[in-house]
Amino acid sequence: MNKHLIVAVAAIGALALTSCSGGGSGAGNGDGEPVIDGTMRYGLQEDPGNLFRLTNANASLSNVYPWAYESPIYYNSKGEASAWLATDWEETPSSLKLTIRDDAVCSDGTKLTAETVANNYRWIADPANGSAFIDMVIPSDAVVENDENTVTVTTGTANSFLLTAIGTFPIYCQAALDDPSTVASATNGTGLYQLTEAVPGDHYTLERRDDYTWAPENGPIGSTPGVPKEVVISVIENASTRANLLLSGDLNIASVPGPDGERVAETMMSFGASQINSAGLLYTQFDGKPTADIKVRTALTQALDLDSLMQVATSGKGERAQRLAVVQPQVCIYDAATPNLPKTDVAAAEALLDEAGWKKGSDGMRAKDGKPLVLNFGWSTRWAENAATAEQIGDQWTKIGIKVNHVGSDAGAFNEKLFTEGSGEEFDVMWIAPNYPVPTVLGYYFMGATPPQGNNFAGINNEKFNELVAATSEYAGAEACDAWEKAEAEMYSSVDYVPFAMRTESAYGNGVKGVIDPYGQDTMVTGLILVD
Repeated sequence: MNKHLIVAVAAIGALALTSCSGGGSGAGNGDGEPVIDGTMRYGLQEDPGNLFRLTNANASLSNVYPWAYESPIYYNSKGEASAWLATDWEETPSSLKLTIRDDAVCSDGTKLTAETVANNYRWIADPANGSAFIDMVIPSDAVVENDENTVTVTTGTANSFLLTAIGTFPIYCQAALDDPSTVASATNGTGLYQLTEAVPGDHYTLERRDDYTWAPENGPIGSTPGVPKEVVISVIENASTRANLLLSGDLNIASVPGPDGERVAETMMSFGASQINSAGLLYTQFDGKPTADIKVRTALTQALDLDSLMQVATSGKGERAQRLAVVQPQVCIYDAATPNLPKTDVAAAEALLDEAGWKKGSDGMRAKDGKPLVLNFGWSTRWAENAATAEQIGDQWTKIGIKVNHVGSDAGAFNEKLFTEGSGEEFDVMWIAPNYPVPTVLGYYFMGATPPQGNNFAGINNEKFNELVAATSEYAGAEACDAWEKAEAEMYSSVDYVPFAMRTESAYGNGVKGVIDPYGQDTMVTGLILVD
C-alpha cells in the first residue's frame, strides 16, 4: 500500500472556509448574486495520488476527498464539535460512541449505516490492510462495535483526543471498503459531489449530487442557489501561474504562498488562513548511526541558527514552531519547543563533538576511529524555500567539520521513501513537518514501530517520552494538554525532533463565498457557493 507523510492536513479546502462571510473586498471576492449551475475552478499545488484516504495520508489529497466524503463531526469557528454524519456522541479517554444519522445516501445509491461507519474503523485497525492511519486515528488495539444506530470504539490504551481524531475522519461507503481499488481514481461517499473524471497530474472533475439533502446545520444542499454544478480541481504546480489565473478570474480558489501571495493580496483579501508546521529535523537513532548519540544531536542543533533558518523556510512570513499540533481546531496551545531545544552556540557544538570522539583532521573534517562524520540529509521540494533552507543547514554543519550529502527529491518520492522499510538506514537526518490537530496522532512519528508496520521511521525509543505520553491517557480533551506539553518538552530536550518553522497558509477566493461556519478541518469545502 502507498503511504505518504502527513505534511499538512489543513489544506486549501479548510483555508477557504475559515471565513464564513466570504472573501472580503476586491476582485470578485464574494459579493454578488449566486451563480446557478456554475463551474467552480480550484487550483491545486500537486497531484494527490491514490484517492483512497485510508491508505494515502498525502496532504494534497485533503484538497480532493472532502468534496465527496463526510465525517461524523466537524468543528465550528468556536472550536466546538458539531453534528454531521453523527447526531450525538459520548467520549471518555478510552471510548467514543457515535449515533449515526439514518438519512445519508452513498453516491452508489446505498444507504449509509452505522455498520458501514464501524467497518471504516475496523478496516483502518486491521494491520493487514496497511492503513496509513492505524494507531494514529484508530488504535490497533481498538474494539469496534455497532448496533443499528450507533458505533462504539473502545481502546485498550486510553487516548485523550478520540473525538477529534476519529470523529473528523472521512467515511467511505461499503463498496469502497470491500474493494479499495474502485476508489483509487473515483469516489464513493455521502458527500455533495461525486468524481466523474480523474486525469492524474492534470485535473479532477466532480459533479453535484442534486439529491443531497443531509447537510450539516445551515449547510448547502443540492438545490441551494450558488452550489456549483461542477467542480474542476486542476493541478497547477507553479505558484505564479496559480496567482495569475486567480487574478484573471480563471480560478475561483487557490493557495498562493510567498511573493506571489503578496501580489494577490494587493487586490484581494485572503479568503482564509491556517497555521501549519512547515520545517523540522528528525535525527535517525538506529544502532550505529552517529545521530543515535544525544551529544551529536545536540551539537548538530547548536550549530544551526534556527531563527535564521525559519526566516528562509517561510520567506520571512513565519515564526518558530512551538509544538507538534498547530493546525485547527487547536485543542492544546503551548510552547514546548522553544524553551527546550538547544540554543545556537557553535563553539559549544564543536566542543561537544570533540567530547563525543568526532575530532577534526588536518583537512578540517571530523572523524572517529578512522570513520568520517558524514550525514545523509533527506528533504523534499514541497515548498520552494525548502532547497535554500536545506542548503543553509548543510553549510552550517560543514563549517564545523561535517560532510553533508543532500538527498533532495520531490514530495511524493520523498514521502514514499520515508515509509519504506529501512529508510532510517539510508538517512541520518530527515526534514519532516507532520501536521494534525491533536498531538496524540503526531506522537506516533516519534515512538512505536518503524515502517512498514508503523510511522517511527527514525527508530526513536525515548523511554521517558513514552512514559509521559502514556500518562496523557489519563485525561480527555483539553485536560490532557498539560501532560502533552511535558511529553513534548522531553522530546525536544532529548533532541529527538527539532521543529523550527511554522507558517500561515493562505488561500484566496474569487467569485466564491462560504455559507457555513467551519473551523480548520479539511472537511467543509462543500460549504462554498459561486457568486457573480
